Amino acid sequence: MANNGRDPMAKTQHFLVRFWGVRGSYPAPGPQTVRHGGNTTCVEVQVGTHTIILDAGSGLIRLGRDLLRRANGGELSLSLLITHGHGDHLVGFPFFTPLFDPHTRISIFGPRLAGQSIEQLVTPIMSPPYFPVDLRTLPSGRTFYTLINDEHIIWRDGESEPMVRDKNDDSLDAEVRVICHSTECHPLNGALVYHIEHAGRRLVFATDVEWNGEPEAGFITLAKGADLLIHDAQYTTEDYKHAKHGYGHSTAKMATDVAHAAQVRRLVLFHHEPTYDDNQLDRMEEEARASFANTYSACDGMEIDLLGT
Repeated sequence: MANNGRDPMAKTQHFLVRFWGVRGSYPAPGPQTVRHGGNTTCVEVQVGTHTIILDAGSGLIRLGRDLLRRANGGELSLSLLITHGHGDHLVGFPFFTPLFDPHTRISIFGPRLAGQSIEQLVTPIMSPPYFPVDLRTLPSGRTFYTLINDEHIIWRDGESEPMVRDKNDDSLDAEVRVICHSTECHPLNGALVYHIEHAGRRLVFATDVEWNGEPEAGFITLAKGADLLIHDAQYTTEDYKHAKHGYGHSTAKMATDVAHAAQVRRLVLFHHEPTYDDNQLDRMEEEARASFANTYSACDGMEIDLLGT
């Protein structure tokens, strides 16, 4: 039976969210980022019997090693969901050690950008002349899925392989469902927002979004009542107004405004500005809590069990 990257002790943790990379733009290691972490975007979601990975930033490197440790030589079945093609969300992909393991099967999902499929987007970053090893020669099993707006990824109960379905196709019951929502608010090609449903709980992952004025109505509908909203909050309001408007990222206030509008249970501020130190992120968390009390600033190593809270 496939191990699926799950800890033997994690059998009761069916909707567990782990943060492996929480920065935006570029990695920011050093003593000033020890508490929040310096790795770029990567979040692991253990949901049902499945392992879903959100984005392939530098945090993916440590996650890959940990997944192989947990698998202990057994089969590993993974799904990697990519939001868009910018470097901070892909830099960890060539160093993701499960790709080099013959016992790994990985489904890779992402948007069509600049007329290219997700396979066409990620293959060049892991092939010569940009990388010494060619992705196409690796022993892992890989399946690519290019997504369009509002398609659903589903896993049926007892089945390990995902299926992609049209948003209007309700013919199949799903143990786990991921709704893929395309936004146009991140230059130049937008990004995908992912909404994960399982066991009556819901997680929304919305990084690299900038709301000019009111958030998109479709996004608010998608996030309505979510148990956990992980939302871009890269800038302070002051930095945003003076220099960062139009960069495709939100402020902490934008994130709390969305949390209120969507009536979510919990908000995690995410995609931290790499030049902000831990103390600055602490201040942003405190200010955000004054507006939306159940707010937390993402940190490498943070875990949230959505079925245990």
